[in-house]
Amino acid sequence: LKPETHQGDSRHSRESSRTTSPTMSATRLLSGHALTCAMAPASVHSTPAWRPVRNSLASVFGMKHPIILAPMAGFGTPQLVAAVADAGGLAMFGAGQTPKDGLTASIREIKALIKTLGARFGVNLFVPSGFHVDEKDWTSGQRTAVQEAAYRHATLLQELCGSGAPSPPLPPSMAICEANFSGQLDALLEEDVKVASFHFGWPAADDVKRLRAAGIFLIGNATSVAEAKTLEGLGADAIIAQGAEAGGHRGTFVDAGNYQMHSLIGVVCLVRALKEAVRVPVIAAGGIMDGHDVAAVLAAGAEAAQMGTAFLATTESGAPPAHKRHLLSQDCAAPTATVVTQGFTGKPARALVNKQLQEMHDIQGQLPNCFNGMPTGRPLNGIAVKMERDDLMYMWAGQGYTRCRALGAADLVAAVVAELDDTVRSRM
Repeated sequence: LKPETHQGDSRHSRESSRTTSPTMSATRLLSGHALTCAMAPASVHSTPAWRPVRNSLASVFGMKHPIILAPMAGFGTPQLVAAVADAGGLAMFGAGQTPKDGLTASIREIKALIKTLGARFGVNLFVPSGFHVDEKDWTSGQRTAVQEAAYRHATLLQELCGSGAPSPPLPPSMAICEANFSGQLDALLEEDVKVASFHFGWPAADDVKRLRAAGIFLIGNATSVAEAKTLEGLGADAIIAQGAEAGGHRGTFVDAGNYQMHSLIGVVCLVRALKEAVRVPVIAAGGIMDGHDVAAVLAAGAEAAQMGTAFLATTESGAPPAHKRHLLSQDCAAPTATVVTQGFTGKPARALVNKQLQEMHDIQGQLPNCFNGMPTGRPLNGIAVKMERDDLMYMWAGQGYTRCRALGAADLVAAVVAELDDTVRSRM
């Protein structure tokens, strides 16, 4: 196993601008939207150095800060979403494949927890066409890898649970996945959610039509210029540029089987490329851990920064205690590596290297790029979490994870904003 070089302590390259005026308004035009960094004199600390202006993505969402909580399915609790929304960011709840009733309950809980008038949150969904591949379309090599993965999982479950080991679940059919997705969309409409983002592709035209009719702002996820152009053509209102540094599942949906060849692009380079390729606003994601990183991606042309790993270690995060310990206890001089692997769920995802990741490494690249090829992956992880077996559980993490901070979500937002302000003022 040759893990990718860890970049946890690196800083994105930063551009600088100079002026002799004591105040400066540095305006960038992105996709027809204005992003303004209004920089006050250094002595005026009560005024934020960054603030949104009319027609910017942040002003449309009513955000005080250009920070978006990434939708971390399973880890992004309603408490975390509400805390970031109250702190002035746009908070996305990761619904994944949660059924309609469960999603409705979570949305209502978030609404009840939010205390600030005008605070915004949204919901992220997985698009079935991007995570389900019909078995008849698997190659013979992929079938062999699926069988080997099933055998290894069954052996592990037997070791962990003995006679109480659960039977391997049957993966849901595409029809079931699509029906579940339709129910999720119904939940968004019924609960009047106004922001929705999508991972692994884009909804069907009829679904987009009914979401748009309800006034829902629609965000797509791109890992390449080709995907961004596709999303813009299908009607995305904004596009997330998911850099290679990002933790968790890659959202690649164009030629996903060859994702390593064309969709592992650093976030700053990807933001700049997407800014040139599309006219809709671009949101940066991947390796963004502090205000200095936020400033870097804003300078590259993003209108906001989406942060996930940075919030995994917060008080409100749903990450297991062992996961949080690994994020916070690393030796920065020799940190555990992160790699993108299909060895946990069948879909490529960036995680901390552990025993299970290493033992699946020899077959992970041969698996079909889908969830339904590894139906026991998630049940096995659930058991590993309950038993606190951090050698077996998947621990998603972006490349900057060594800069995680043990703070409450609101305090982390405040810290990032202060760092952003300091960085902007230093460029005067």
